[in-house]
Amino acid sequence: MNLTAPTIGINTIATDDVINATEKGADLQISGTSNQPAGTTITLTLNGQNYTATTDAAGNWSTIVPASAVGALGEASYTVTANVTDSAGNSNSASHNVQVNTALPGVTINPVASDDIINAAESGVAQTISGQVTGAAAGDTVTVTLGGKTYTATVQGNLSWSVDVPVADIQAIGNGELTVNASVTNGVGNTGSGSRDIVIDANLPGLRVDTVAGDDVVNSIEHGQALVITGSSSGLAAGAALTVVINNVTYGATVLADGTWSLGVPAADVGNWPAGTVNITVSGATSAGNPVTITHPVTVDLAAVAISINTVSGDDVINAAEKGADLTLSGSTSGVEPGQTVTVIFGGKTYTATVAGDGSWTTSIPAADLAALRDGDATVQASVSTINGNTASATHAYSVDATAPTLTINTIATDDILNAAEVGNPLTISGSSTAEAGQTVTVTLNGVTYSGTVQADGSWSVSVPTADLSNLTASQYTVSASVSDKAGNPASATHGLAVDLTVPVLTINTVSGDDIINAAEHEQALVISGSSTGGEAGDVITVTLNSKTYTTTLDASGNWSVGVPLSDVTALGSGPQTITATITDAAGNSDDASRTVTVNLTAPTIGINTIASDDVINATEKGADLQITGTSNQPAGTTITVTLNGQNYTATTDSSGNWSATVPASAVSALGEANYTVTASVTDTAGNSNSASHNVLVNSALPAVTINAVATDDIINAAEAGNAQTISG
Repeated sequence: MNLTAPTIGINTIATDDVINATEKGADLQISGTSNQPAGTTITLTLNGQNYTATTDAAGNWSTIVPASAVGALGEASYTVTANVTDSAGNSNSASHNVQVNTALPGVTINPVASDDIINAAESGVAQTISGQVTGAAAGDTVTVTLGGKTYTATVQGNLSWSVDVPVADIQAIGNGELTVNASVTNGVGNTGSGSRDIVIDANLPGLRVDTVAGDDVVNSIEHGQALVITGSSSGLAAGAALTVVINNVTYGATVLADGTWSLGVPAADVGNWPAGTVNITVSGATSAGNPVTITHPVTVDLAAVAISINTVSGDDVINAAEKGADLTLSGSTSGVEPGQTVTVIFGGKTYTATVAGDGSWTTSIPAADLAALRDGDATVQASVSTINGNTASATHAYSVDATAPTLTINTIATDDILNAAEVGNPLTISGSSTAEAGQTVTVTLNGVTYSGTVQADGSWSVSVPTADLSNLTASQYTVSASVSDKAGNPASATHGLAVDLTVPVLTINTVSGDDIINAAEHEQALVISGSSTGGEAGDVITVTLNSKTYTTTLDASGNWSVGVPLSDVTALGSGPQTITATITDAAGNSDDASRTVTVNLTAPTIGINTIASDDVINATEKGADLQITGTSNQPAGTTITVTLNGQNYTATTDSSGNWSATVPASAVSALGEANYTVTASVTDTAGNSNSASHNVLVNSALPAVTINAVATDDIINAAEAGNAQTISG
């Protein structure tokens, strides 16, 4: 187990823990030490930005903070932190404060010789050059240059300074205009300067060098070009030869009749001039042979200048909303003095900004100008120059996307109606959009939000779980969806959704009055009907019988019926047949019903027994009630209708199928002497009927009998009584 934290330390920054104006324009190296092995990563943080370093074999480390980041620091104290983690995972950190102080001290020069003109009398005595400083402290050194010579003074307690220029130096400079320059460097290393123009008017021979490159500063552009050095003279004869030495290279010049002179320095020679101060020393002689010399300092400024442009509109994309408001463009510079002008070209128009003390710059683009921008890719350009003329430029790509994406919601649940069955399953809500693939679509239903993602083909979908669907009631809902493209342009859509959770209830009425299709009904078209509660007029009802389907709709009273054609009825086989019916409302809610009917095509049997024992009604029988009997295969209680001579009589079967009907004597006696057909008919519970007939003869005529005379005279005498007698007729 290793519980020992690693060690880490940060060295002094910028030699004195102060970043001055010069250091703020350059990369900043921050270094330190650690007890960790070579290759260990150190994470350094300054002004919210992280930088990394790696330890060497001795534990030393260093990292570079780029000039652009240093230039972005304000005038304040910053804490630098360094973090290290060892191989065991133990961490430690160190912190170190650094001050940013880029304020330049000021130097002023008092009038020289009271009126900045050194006359003949004054040229014969030493001249005091004096002044004041600001932003510096007592003891700081003021450096004064005059005529190519340098003098130093010390800042006093009252921040004044002074230096004496010897007579010999003044007389060596000779007649003419010249500039006194003074500079001071304060304790943090910031240098300020001042200048004062004076004239020596003392009838002295002299040489002067005109301002070089317009400002006595050779910038990075001029450093690659040829230069013409010019000057003037006083007290030197026309044609006098001059020797000019620049950067150890000697050139010749000649005094002209008007006292001026000039020479050209090739670009190759100028390109060899080092950064800093380069002296131009001009020497000649008067006609009397007295030497005259002057040194003219020129500053060679090759300091790197940089400018950057920050992200435009947060993401380098200007969307519709951003296009309707003023736009701030910003960036930073390094190596550029505060107050310098930044030129920005945006959308074909030019805007300006000013470099701030921390090197930053901002400018505003009016909404009216943004409105003229077209969708597409574009570039913003920014350029800046230093006081010495060194320039930098930068470009930054951005795009304008002010076109909102499209967003649509597809039909939901196939018909935009959510029925009771669909509520029991997760619901997919889908659509399409022209927003880029990967963009989030937010869908809201009943106050609950769901998220989907735009696919490569522009489609999107979300799933609403059944738990959320169960909270929906039967009513109208609005589904809303929103999406933004990568540019931030929003789009939204809404879609209506009806929730109908009422399931209609379907019934089938009794078929054919008794749910039996008998033989007679089997030869007719059939009507199947029913009703529904909870349905709406126009709801579709589908009826199926014997694998055939019939369709109808619910009427306003909630009733329905379909006709089954004769051909379909006659195709029904004997036995049970199931009728199924389904109702579906506009929302897709459905209910089923079924009913079984029996197809019974078998006729009942019936028979009539022999009537009056011999199927003849004689005179005796004609005078009495007549019993007519028979049999049937129908259950007890079945009614039998018996018809004789146009009169109907009823009988009822017993448990054995026997039946009997009585024809009263009055009806029997009314029968004539003839043959009669007796019919008996029966109808079973299915409605199937059958009948039987039986003939009966009515014969009531009495026979005649005659008796011949007995014993010839109808008298049996004694003798005849002794013998058998024959009676005949």
